[in-house]
Amino acid sequence: MSLILNQGTKPENLRVMTPATSFSKLIFIGDYEITMKDFVELMNYVLTNTDLRSDDPRIKFINNVKKAKIVPGWNKGGSRINIPHKR
Repeated sequence: MSLILNQGTKPENLRVMTPATSFSKLIFIGDYEITMKDFVELMNYVLTNTDLRSDDPRIKFINNVKKAKIVPGWNKGGSRINIPHKR
């Protein structure tokens, strides 16, 4: 499965993808490949490096993450994180 980023991203319609295997430790962003550990570091940096604004999307993101639950995965015996959110 992949996600297309289209809310002001350059280049437009940038594809983000995690491989189909549940054991993969890679994330693909356009032509770039980063590890899951680096992705987590990236998220920590983005969340904490600048002051918040009143309309900052990070606030909604943090509130959504607080609702996260570990649920049965797509593959037999696996598990995944589910975050109920409204778009």
